[in-house]
Amino acid sequence: MAKPKSKPQLSLYSAPVTDQAAGMGPEHWSRRFFEWIRCAFDDAQFADLYQEGGRYPVSPGLLACIMILQYMFRVSDRVAVEATIMRRDWRMALGLGDDWEGFDPSVLSYFRRRLGPAEQQQRIFNRVLEQMEGLGLLRGRRRVRVDATHVLADVARLNRADAIQEALRVVVEALYEGCPELRCDPEFERLYSMYGEAVWLGCGSQSDGRLVLLGQDGYRLLALCGARDVRGKATLERMLAENFVRSAGEELSPVPLEQRPSDHIESPHDPDARVGKKGSQVWVGEKVHLAETAETGETNVILQVRVTDPRIEDSTVLGEIVEGVRAVLPETDTILADGGYASASNSVALASDGLDRVSPPRPNTSRSQLAATEFAIDMAQQQARCPEGHTSTFWSPSGGTIRIRFPAAACAACPRRAECTTSPQGRSLNISLQYDQLQRDRARAADPAFRILYRLRAGIEATFSQLVHRCGLRRNRYRGAPRRKLHIVLAATALNVWRLLQWAAA
Repeated sequence: MAKPKSKPQLSLYSAPVTDQAAGMGPEHWSRRFFEWIRCAFDDAQFADLYQEGGRYPVSPGLLACIMILQYMFRVSDRVAVEATIMRRDWRMALGLGDDWEGFDPSVLSYFRRRLGPAEQQQRIFNRVLEQMEGLGLLRGRRRVRVDATHVLADVARLNRADAIQEALRVVVEALYEGCPELRCDPEFERLYSMYGEAVWLGCGSQSDGRLVLLGQDGYRLLALCGARDVRGKATLERMLAENFVRSAGEELSPVPLEQRPSDHIESPHDPDARVGKKGSQVWVGEKVHLAETAETGETNVILQVRVTDPRIEDSTVLGEIVEGVRAVLPETDTILADGGYASASNSVALASDGLDRVSPPRPNTSRSQLAATEFAIDMAQQQARCPEGHTSTFWSPSGGTIRIRFPAAACAACPRRAECTTSPQGRSLNISLQYDQLQRDRARAADPAFRILYRLRAGIEATFSQLVHRCGLRRNRYRGAPRRKLHIVLAATALNVWRLLQWAAA
């Protein structure tokens, strides 16, 4: 079927024109949404996102707007489609006429698949951002704040024995449905009786005996699969390789937990979801970094959404975030971020681009009573002098650090040795190559003016609260890395739209 062409003007039978009932005046949010958001998603610009094949093609611009409303109101696909038929405000916001009959909710699922590539997801976010810029919400903005939070994958955290058992169940079910000839096999019948039905997980033993039994059954199940392309087979193979060592005699022994690969599979239902840790908090999912404008008393706008592996340190992605911010807001001159993004190298890199990074510097973690700050460091002469006047005899740059050592004889005779070092080799220091910048950052952090400016960063915590409670950010709706990222991008887009509508109503 041919794809519908874009309509050059609003239909005379669409809701924004025909619905003049009381309570839906020109300032109602639905009319603003239609004018600023729905009309911005021109089907000609999104023609490559139409459904291919024999189905009736639904407008990709309309589907994108429905998903934005879906996150604004936190509803499911089915409820969202019903709302396009039953709710006057949704029909008005989407420009739907009296002849609108809706569509099957699975259309939204297929549309999300077509939005898998990151550049496609970013098109929706950027289109809304362009509208906000055109309306003047970015005018005069120079300060940007950055922070990160965690997003949970749509899977349960299981101990590794339960996770392997669940991987077995997935493959057993796939074989039972796809290979009926195996149902008469005694070995498969035994495996199906043990793993064919879903059981309550989370309370099982993690003993080596249970692990070995699961591993043996896993390899027997793979042998039954043979060369067949079975759902979950590749995941089971990888989980067995990550958790067991096979000897020459085919005997299994569990791999110690700490020796498993850092990217080991946590759940067979979302194999590429990884474990993140921050202090005592542990989760399976992603880490999302947000950058938004930081103005007091103004409507602030999310400028950048960056989704990363939860194991990646925050300071290593700040440069990419700032690059994306500068692409949207070239006049940015101040970046406010918490201590997780702090590093002297970031201060130097941003300063070279004319940016001021306002972050608490990394604290001194030395256990010695005489910290490195009490030593005189001469980077030009590559020499250090201790508080007692002794000069270093060893200076060796390596990677991003410099190792400094003082003579053992001088340290042994020093009256302050007890509070300085207990090493028989004498006192040593490890400092950053940007040590001078670190000292300047620490000195600046003690200035009251710095603390006043840094308070502006706290507003991003309210943004995360809105994303979690209004848009459902915390728990991912979908599985698979592309759609998990889409969930985060849509939540941020919906919050920007909601703020735009609130700004119009003010």
